[in-house]
Amino acid sequence: MVPLIAMQELKDTKWQLTEVVSPNLPVPTQVIAAKNILYLPHGNRFQTLNIYLPKAVENQKLIGTPVTSLPSPDDKSLLPYWHIHVHGGAWRDPNLTASSIEPTVAYEFSPDNASFPIVAIASINYTLSPFPTHPIQPYDPVKDNHLDLSREALHPQHVRDVLAGFQFLESMGLKDDSYILSGHSAGACLCSQAIFQPAEYWATDSAPPPRPAAFLGLNGLYDLPALVDGLGASHQHLKDAYENLLGYAFGTDKSKWPAASSTRFELSQLDRQRVEGRAPRLVVLDQSKEDQPVPMNQAERLEKHLSKVEQMRVVRGNRCAGLHAAPWEEGGMIWESIRDVLELLGEG
Repeated sequence: MVPLIAMQELKDTKWQLTEVVSPNLPVPTQVIAAKNILYLPHGNRFQTLNIYLPKAVENQKLIGTPVTSLPSPDDKSLLPYWHIHVHGGAWRDPNLTASSIEPTVAYEFSPDNASFPIVAIASINYTLSPFPTHPIQPYDPVKDNHLDLSREALHPQHVRDVLAGFQFLESMGLKDDSYILSGHSAGACLCSQAIFQPAEYWATDSAPPPRPAAFLGLNGLYDLPALVDGLGASHQHLKDAYENLLGYAFGTDKSKWPAASSTRFELSQLDRQRVEGRAPRLVVLDQSKEDQPVPMNQAERLEKHLSKVEQMRVVRGNRCAGLHAAPWEEGGMIWESIRDVLELLGEG
């Protein structure tokens, strides 16, 4: 089991009134938020998560008080009421963090969407891999004398962190079918790893995450070998770049990459996850046709694979458009996708 966060650490983390913005909305959205919450004792700066609440009357009473739990809706709706997100950034970008969900938060908690059923949004950070060629903040563990352990992750450290984040959220009230899980790019890969394999597969003693009602993958990376050997003509020029970044994130032994790829998980294991109530009943995969680094065949491969799993509905989303980062940069696409997921879940 992951050790519980020290009570003093949680007491020092308090709800604050803040603003979040989307470039496509005319004004900022005021929300109640708690940021950079450690989900592991003595964790590094990326073993943290953010939680956002709408500025409802009952939530305003929380301002200045310690973070102790997640809110639950007053009604008895069978639909999920929390949204959990895992950001992308090629497992290595220190500038792409849990706060990247904020344009989406601006939409979901806008006063114009007061009837939106989501009552809390959590966004999970995780330890990053080295990025020696980052244009602004390069980091090489050897050259930099291992000064920043938050940027020295090697698979499966990333997914272990995400699982620890889930265990922390479970201690705050996260339950089976209470949330929609979304992930963008590498974050979609991490989500699929966390929910389609048992926790012990990743050599961690974390508990399995509560079952999400649905998984929403956005411009995701699901087949690691295919990012080098199966890019297709449109993305073939990225082969060397992918080989480099995957080497830092997953190791240079390519024979180990399939085991980390959700498109290649054994169908018997996927069936077991679903039968045992660990995998979602709905998966929505969305991929922009204009995505410059990710080919369409990543989503296509996962859709084909998961469609063979019994009692799992797999649907292609149609909200992602434009460049790779567009969904999280403007927020509206993810918000619309969450609405679509809620509608699909409402169909039964």
